[in-house]
Amino acid sequence: MEDDVARTQLAIYVDGPYPGPRKFGEQTRLFEDLALLGRDRGVDVQVLTPGDLSAGRAHVFTGAAWEMAPRAAMGVALRRSGVFHRQPAVAARELVALRRRGLLHTLPRQSGHKWKLYTWLRRDQRLRPHLPRTWLCARVEDLIALLANQDDLYVKPLNGTQGQGIHRVRRRAGRIELWPASGGGPILVATPSELACAWPAGSWLPSVAQTTIPLARMGNRPFDLRWLVCDGDQPQIIARVARVAKPQAVTTNIHTGSEPRAAEIALADAFGTQTAGDLVDQLDEIAKAVAELARERFGPYAELGLDLAVSEDGRVYFIELNPTPGRKMLRRLDPKVHRLSLQALLEYAIQVRQRRGG
Repeated sequence: MEDDVARTQLAIYVDGPYPGPRKFGEQTRLFEDLALLGRDRGVDVQVLTPGDLSAGRAHVFTGAAWEMAPRAAMGVALRRSGVFHRQPAVAARELVALRRRGLLHTLPRQSGHKWKLYTWLRRDQRLRPHLPRTWLCARVEDLIALLANQDDLYVKPLNGTQGQGIHRVRRRAGRIELWPASGGGPILVATPSELACAWPAGSWLPSVAQTTIPLARMGNRPFDLRWLVCDGDQPQIIARVARVAKPQAVTTNIHTGSEPRAAEIALADAFGTQTAGDLVDQLDEIAKAVAELARERFGPYAELGLDLAVSEDGRVYFIELNPTPGRKMLRRLDPKVHRLSLQALLEYAIQVRQRRGG
């Protein structure tokens, strides 16, 4: 058996722990799979929740259950929660400590800030043609002014995830329709100025507004795309997934009811096989360009998720960046691709250790 000194140490920092068998929420099984795969690859996986770093402890998976153990020396730490509900101040302090020690290899949460991301990426000539028109809405009046000239917008929280807080705002038939991604009927008002009363500002400001992209369809179902990219130093596209929504859905997020399909299949259904291949090449170029720019701006990281889209007329778009991409869609789409995505994290941790002379 390998000596402990020769093994790579990978730490996962996540919100929790929660009572019951799902100690780390919906990511529990993911961490169990990662720990078992790591055991075979010479990588020890330990999970830290807020307070564990300071206390020198960690959660380890025995193969049957999670147990507390003394924390091992870390080689690479990955943050796997975007928001921390348990001890957020402690989490913020410990994550800063990990980053200062050069151990945290996850893009900072602000990298996904939608307005900052847009203003940063539009400076790049390669990416500017592929960004949907975007405006910052810091006040209700900003959205009201937009609706004087725009009749179909998506309004999104600056740091929202999983489709939460997204609304589609449409101006048609002499009224304003406000459709929430969470479902249910729309809020209807006669004029833009009435939005201030019908839609309390505290629930959505500040946000960004983006012009609506008429998404390509698989049958009568619109879809957008998620590319999973690993290793910002030498970007590798690990997975290409289409998120196929219900016909009248507001968003295509998996958490709001969409279904995953292989991106190549969805694009071939919409545009034909040859055009689909060309579109995948264009999307790959966009994904790698964003991944490289993120590496230059924020430093080394293990993975990121990129939301992309193709319009009905075949134009390709970059939508947003997720520094802690989920794996739920991969498990549902193809267990082999899911496994490959976990192996990529293990390989990244090994490569970091090798670069340090381990």
